[in-house]
Amino acid sequence: MFLWADLVDLIRRPFTSLRVIDDRRRLRDGLLALALSVTLPAVTSELAALGPFRPPANPGSLPSLTAQGADIYARWVYQHRFLLPVYGVLISAILWVAAAGLIHLIARTLGGHGDYRGYLKLAGFAALVGLVSLPLSLLDAWLKLQGNAQAELAIGQLLGVLGLGVFLWQNALLVFAARTHYGVSTERAIVAVIGPLGAVAVLAVALVVLAVILAIIAQQAPGS
Repeated sequence: MFLWADLVDLIRRPFTSLRVIDDRRRLRDGLLALALSVTLPAVTSELAALGPFRPPANPGSLPSLTAQGADIYARWVYQHRFLLPVYGVLISAILWVAAAGLIHLIARTLGGHGDYRGYLKLAGFAALVGLVSLPLSLLDAWLKLQGNAQAELAIGQLLGVLGLGVFLWQNALLVFAARTHYGVSTERAIVAVIGPLGAVAVLAVALVVLAVILAIIAQQAPGS
């Protein structure tokens, strides 16, 4: 399938690959790439959800209130473990589409000449790069099913480092895609990408904080 060939090219020669994608691929190809990038990790999360409950590691080293909140949140996540990946698919897809729209508006304001459909296509392929962590995610899911807590912790830490690297690489691709598609300078492309990136980051943190608060309220409500 050409999507996998594009994924390999985005890793081996990203800048040349983005130009080829911009010229030869269609919007539906980019939307398919985006769909795969958000659904396949959700499938691995559903597999991992079949594993047993894992309490937070080393709760005794935390302040009592923090440890209680961590335990409540962990139990809430476990109770909703099959629904959360579904919500994650919807939220991730919306954030990618919204971020592409914001980048488009900023790039056009800065003198760019590309269209939104073309940039959304490129953003879908940038999202596809996230699948490089899929083999490690599958291994993590298998370890959760086996109940191997020690190996699971090590793989989870490795996934965190890899996730950060993928995040930075995806944003570098978005910058180059904006520069190529809209015909703006690198500086203006960075400005176009950094603004929406900050907005999405703030929204993501707010959603996590809200989830923790709702989990604590939900656990404490029956006893109140």
